[in-house]
Amino acid sequence: MDGNNRWSKKKSLSKLNAYKKGAENLIKLSHYLFNNTDAKFISAFALSKNNLERPTSLLNIIKKVLKNSLKQINEHQVNFDIHFLGKFDFLDKETQNLITKFNHSDNFSKKLFIYINYGGREDLEKAASNIKKKKSNLKSHLITSHLPDPDILIRTGGFRRISNFLLYEIAFTDFFFLDKLWPDLSNADLRKIIKNYSSIERKFGR
Repeated sequence: MDGNNRWSKKKSLSKLNAYKKGAENLIKLSHYLFNNTDAKFISAFALSKNNLERPTSLLNIIKKVLKNSLKQINEHQVNFDIHFLGKFDFLDKETQNLITKFNHSDNFSKKLFIYINYGGREDLEKAASNIKKKKSNLKSHLITSHLPDPDILIRTGGFRRISNFLLYEIAFTDFFFLDKLWPDLSNADLRKIIKNYSSIERKFGR
């Protein structure tokens, strides 16, 4: 979900409106994918652990957009569950309570997972540490242990890097890097990506 900040400058809009647009786009695109494809799970990297080092003024905007978006979604039901993964202690109690409510919902088979204050490297390090205490495999200790590995990873914003997202889980994921900024990503873009993906013969190293 990269490019909200640059989108605000491109459109001469406030950062608040840009991040609000980005949040709305996530829900819109999720609706499209769940209603028009066989996708059961969507993962969205909304805020990395490293992003918490950004200016306080920007983080306050992101926190405000997150809280307002959760309140709005809570009032207007969507036809999929929304769950959050990461560490939430940097958020105020009201937002944490809203996240807890969403995480306890299990009304639909299709689910949107939103990662905030998450880092793939940190998750691997924690999992490796836990393996020393218990005789088990690495996957079982990851924050994503209950999820299948992703088939497709879409990175907007023009950068060709992973930025510490799902480092273990993307071993056989197909990457699609787009120059478009996140708020501009459209249903048509998703259709094109899915069409391209469907033409790939996936051998998983075999």
